[in-house]
Amino acid sequence: MNTLEMRTKINQKLSNLSPEQLNSVLEFLESLESLIQNHSPSSQTVLEKMGGYPESLLESTGNLSDRDIRKHIIAERIQKKHQTRHQ
Repeated sequence: MNTLEMRTKINQKLSNLSPEQLNSVLEFLESLESLIQNHSPSSQTVLEKMGGYPESLLESTGNLSDRDIRKHIIAERIQKKHQTRHQ
């Protein structure tokens, strides 16, 4: 449904409402407007909220955008941790 069709449909629905129902709809829309105006988006990015870049991945060599390379590096790190715990 495109915008014009949606507006037409909304106008048709609104024209069939009683004055009391229309007031209720208008009050609801005003409450939505106030919620939107009072909502202050965080200035932090998602990455900043998560604590920044994972340093261990930044120190790695190789093309970390390649899944097989990431899998190999992660497997090596798990093996190293496992070996140091059991020595």
